[in-house]
Amino acid sequence: AQEAIKKELELAREMQKLLFPSKLPSNRKMDVSAKYIPRHAIGGDYYDFIPLGDDEYILCIADVSGKGITAALLMANFQATIRTLFKYQRFEMAFLMEELNKKVMRSAKGEKFITFFLAHYNAFSREMKYINAGHNQPFILHNKSTKLLDVGCIGLGMLDEIPKIEVGKIKIAPKSVLIMYTD
Repeated sequence: AQEAIKKELELAREMQKLLFPSKLPSNRKMDVSAKYIPRHAIGGDYYDFIPLGDDEYILCIADVSGKGITAALLMANFQATIRTLFKYQRFEMAFLMEELNKKVMRSAKGEKFITFFLAHYNAFSREMKYINAGHNQPFILHNKSTKLLDVGCIGLGMLDEIPKIEVGKIKIAPKSVLIMYTD
């Protein structure tokens, strides 16, 4: 029985790897790299890079509270929702957060929440809009300065309605580095 469970967890781990983007851009406008090292066989961490056209991209990173299979299943559902939404339509970021919060509340029934960082980056203008929904603060390094990306709202699924959502805006200088991470 333990061997069967171990095999199922290994298959789940391999399936979870398929949810992460397989191609990340490396060109004269940007160089994106990512690494996922799970602490357990499977978990609730997620990152994504979604092209919206030649110069526009969605960057996101998230973490479901808790560990294991339930966190991984909620994250897989969350990832599918995000991918589907961006495939068919563009939304205002604050509206998108409200809708994602409702989805997490329905799916997790108040038992789990998701910290989430979402950014819309234009590589031509170098402008980025973002919302940090309770996630570890990404930061931008440029020369010897650091800028925390801390504007946003509470995590998704914490309350039925998000009390306040702010959208951060920043212009990213050439040769800057954006660092996003989970715990």
